[in-house]
Amino acid sequence: MRLTPLAIRKQQFKKAMRGYDSVEVDTFLEQVADDYEQLLSENEQLNKKMVALETELRHFKEVEKTLKETLYNVQETSQLSKENSLKEAELIKKEAELAASQMIDKAREDVRKMKEELKSLRQQKESFIARLRHLLSSQLELLEVLEVDDEEVAKLKDRTKSMVTAQRRKKTAQVPKEPNPAPQQKPPAAHQPADDKPGKELFDDIFDQQIDIEGEVE
Repeated sequence: MRLTPLAIRKQQFKKAMRGYDSVEVDTFLEQVADDYEQLLSENEQLNKKMVALETELRHFKEVEKTLKETLYNVQETSQLSKENSLKEAELIKKEAELAASQMIDKAREDVRKMKEELKSLRQQKESFIARLRHLLSSQLELLEVLEVDDEEVAKLKDRTKSMVTAQRRKKTAQVPKEPNPAPQQKPPAAHQPADDKPGKELFDDIFDQQIDIEGEVE
């Protein structure tokens, strides 16, 4: 039988000679019942607190478990992220090295093309200078030849003029003067003397000019 405060209060004892004082016994039982009731109340409160604490403890344990799992997941994710970061960094490094290599190759190719173009331009320049020098040299030689030809032509003109003038003067001096000669019919053109016609025609053919009776160039 479970002892309760109410059972303590209702507990009855048999009366006997020289027994205990019933008032004192009842008072003591009442005090014991009150204390026992208080203890039961405190025990109940403690049990409730214990249940609450156990519930909270289970909650904390679940939280701890969740935190541990989260921490593990975070660590695992961090490790994976670190590995991915390393892989990505390695990939970026390789791409950068490839891009740098391509840029260097392109720069070398551009430099090679520029050198070839520069070489071609230099060759064109040298060829142009050579042609220009040859042209200038030819023109200078032509000028020298023309100057010499002008001098020779001038000398030839002077000699021809002197020869024609001397020939005409010589023929004029050899013809005798007759007083009032009778007019004579001119012979046909085919029988006329050649006179100095060949010399004149030669002069005209050479210089593309005409000479007058005194031998002067018109």
